Amino acid sequence: MSRTAYKNQFIKKHYDRINLILPKGQKERIKAACYCNGVSVNDYLFRLISVDLSGDSRVLKHQDELSEEQTRLLDKWQVAQKYREMIESMDVEEVNGMNKHYTVILKQGYINDVTGNRVIHCDKTAELRRIIVKTHKD
Repeated sequence: MSRTAYKNQFIKKHYDRINLILPKGQKERIKAACYCNGVSVNDYLFRLISVDLSGDSRVLKHQDELSEEQTRLLDKWQVAQKYREMIESMDVEEVNGMNKHYTVILKQGYINDVTGNRVIHCDKTAELRRIIVKTHKD
């Protein structure tokens, strides 16, 4: 058995693998942050996930209602009330004070037909409204 085959067999036996898909440009940002802090990308992501799953969650919010700020943003984005109960969390990236990228994560048990999963990424609020209407219970 070759050295590469042995390593691949060992990894398959002792580790789980998760594929991560990121918006263009994010991979280089993550790699640069890891390099500056002297850790591998795998170690960095594993640490983040471990902290989040330990109960000191900053990413996974275990709440049933949206915050006032989230409600204000949904009002501003003109997202209909009937879709708000499906939303678990959301984020907007700003560049020079202008909104550039919107991310909406749907609650467990909901799926979006456009994205095929619980996550909606888009660059305009009109696009967000067009996509979110294709959300339903899984």
